[in-house]
Amino acid sequence: MVGEVGKSRACHDCKRRKVKCDYRKPMCLRCEKAEIDCKGYQRDTIFVNRTPGNLSTVLNRNRPSTHVSRGFDEDLQALKSQIRKPEGPQTQFRLQALELLKKLYLPQPSLASIRESSLYSWLPTVCELEGESHALDYSLLTFCVVQIAVTKTGSVCIDEALQVYNDALQKLLVEIEDFGAGQSNEILAAISVLSTSELFVCSTDHAWRAHAQGISEILRIRSGLNSPTPICRSFCTRIRVLLLIEALSNRRTRSMMTYHCHQLSQLMSMSSEHDSFHELIDVACEVPALLEESDILTASRNIMPEQWNTSPFKASFAVLEKLHDRHQKYRAKTGTLLYWAMPSGVDNPADDPYNNKLFPFALQFESLETAGQVVLWWAIVLQVLCSMIDLYQHFFGSSAPSSAFDQSKSEDLRGLESRLNSRFPTMSSVKDEAHKLARYLCQSIEYCHKIENGTFGPQMTTYAQWVLKSYFRQFQYERELVWCLNIKNMRGPGFRHGIELMGFQD
Repeated sequence: MVGEVGKSRACHDCKRRKVKCDYRKPMCLRCEKAEIDCKGYQRDTIFVNRTPGNLSTVLNRNRPSTHVSRGFDEDLQALKSQIRKPEGPQTQFRLQALELLKKLYLPQPSLASIRESSLYSWLPTVCELEGESHALDYSLLTFCVVQIAVTKTGSVCIDEALQVYNDALQKLLVEIEDFGAGQSNEILAAISVLSTSELFVCSTDHAWRAHAQGISEILRIRSGLNSPTPICRSFCTRIRVLLLIEALSNRRTRSMMTYHCHQLSQLMSMSSEHDSFHELIDVACEVPALLEESDILTASRNIMPEQWNTSPFKASFAVLEKLHDRHQKYRAKTGTLLYWAMPSGVDNPADDPYNNKLFPFALQFESLETAGQVVLWWAIVLQVLCSMIDLYQHFFGSSAPSSAFDQSKSEDLRGLESRLNSRFPTMSSVKDEAHKLARYLCQSIEYCHKIENGTFGPQMTTYAQWVLKSYFRQFQYERELVWCLNIKNMRGPGFRHGIELMGFQD
């Protein structure tokens, strides 16, 4: 018997978000207002076997062969059984979850010791915690279900992943109310795991930002720590990245987050784990305050502050120089070529109406860790450059000076560019550099989405993709913006297709 999955006429996104759909086609009005790429109304065809004793079967051409699905389904079923009826030590379930995540989330082949990488070390530490915590266990189960659902390596779907996610949230709330969060490593771990899961299943960043604030609050309670514990060091990278991206995407930094990022930096500076990635974060933590100040100036009708008349971009150039120096130091430390160009092997549907690919070449990186550092560095620099361009256009972009600019305390406007610096002698050079970095980031997508890089590879591009979309919207690069919006639809040999990452609010 042939039919369609589900009886609801709502579009896929409204059904997933459990909101009322207005059924407008091709894109419903609710999705349009929410700035969601509406996936439409098409339902998968199902073939139902009515033979007694047999289960109904849904055939989906995007799913892998049955024997691959069965393996992960069995692993997941074992985890569910273990979490319902725990046997053995507390870590048994968590280590089983780690084994599944090694196959899907972490790059393949698995690193000899993922503890050696500051990017991954938080995960085994989470799974080796011995304290009892249903919140942590259900968070790990959520992470496993999410990874199977987004990679389509099993029979679970995103709807089931969201249900398990909601269960984990309830467990977390109960434990916070019953035991408090201040001294519980397990609660800190549960929030870290859930916030990572949200990057793959949540279309907006509301819950993710709430968890960033929760982590900041836990750090406030723990602010009396004088020395880093092993658990603190292992969590440090994940926590610092979470707080940093929250502040960058929000273009402002709360004093609490600024303090805790600095505190974490001090703790890590006493550790051998304070590597080049943490050095990048040390500098990047200065950027949110810079962006916030720039936004205040562009939104204000007041006279430009005296210190800005001398050099409007002095603070921006100071941060850019620090970022550049740190990158040069990293290049010298590695002693190898960090990336190189190769012909692109994937197709983006956005290129279909044209005779040529927008990005015929893709960048290959020396390693996924190298890609993680370089992509983050490019994205941060691009955001700073965009802020500079925006500030320039606000005060000097029109033929007449902005009312916010006090000409009596400034040189002639034509002399403004002489007050840039040697790296960027003109505003045109700033714009050229921004465009170059935007292209580099787009050309990095193919490498990061390689199946062999697990889902951690695409996860690394969440912030970079948001910066790209903001840049292309701001400067009206229509084709490039459509290309970015279709990253999830790109296909090619060895490419991780269909990963739709969380979007930050602009």
